Amino acid sequence: MIDASTPMPASTCPLCAIGKHTILHRISDWDIRCCKDCGFAFIDPYPAPATRPDFYSESAIVERKEKKRRGPLKRLAAFARHWLRKLSGRTKGTLFLRELTRRVPEGSTVLDIGCGAGAFLSTARHRYHCTGIEISAHLAEHARALDVEVLVGDFCSYPFGERRFDVVAMVSLLEHLHDPRLALRQCHALLNPGGMLLLKTVNHGGLNRRLMGARWSGYRPPDHLVYFEPDNLAATLRELGFRDVRIHAPLFNDSFYCYAMR
Repeated sequence: MIDASTPMPASTCPLCAIGKHTILHRISDWDIRCCKDCGFAFIDPYPAPATRPDFYSESAIVERKEKKRRGPLKRLAAFARHWLRKLSGRTKGTLFLRELTRRVPEGSTVLDIGCGAGAFLSTARHRYHCTGIEISAHLAEHARALDVEVLVGDFCSYPFGERRFDVVAMVSLLEHLHDPRLALRQCHALLNPGGMLLLKTVNHGGLNRRLMGARWSGYRPPDHLVYFEPDNLAATLRELGFRDVRIHAPLFNDSFYCYAMR
């Protein structure tokens, strides 16, 4: 069990719990370590879990957004990414909505974990009964403006009771979590039999990361804590009881997409 009050120096891999890992990079105050057995990568040390809600407070979120916009090149890059997504239709919401429309009946229940300000909920709410959960009260308040139910808290410990969902979505969240295996196990528990997991996370096995090294955009400690590759994520999902696991990893994309059934 991860202690909530102090940083956790690496002794074993957070995914497979085996102790053999190597340092890939040093970025600011953190090492990027990679497990020699399963290929899972993670930062060392982990920040204290109890500090994570403060990391997603309104002031911290605003500060990070401003930092991303500092300098003309960063502003130009952000502008270009925004319009490329718009023109291609490859936004956080639209990609998963297409998959849902093909495979999930209208009116099904959807839980968006780490819903942020509601990027995915804004598209899914017109066709499905949507609920979001978000650790940041600030972002949850924005998402509630969409007139959907948004819970505030850590989804791994939130008292869902007997509630289950036809779809669980985790869009750009897994890389932020201290205990990814626990998180994926909770996703499985929250799904109805035959339900679908939709997941997007940064691709540590991708070409961009191999080319960019320590300058890869996915390395953002202490915001991003853990880094999957398609193979070790698929293997972990199958170990936890998911079936029909499918991976989509675009060649020059920093992220990959995963669909799995309970």
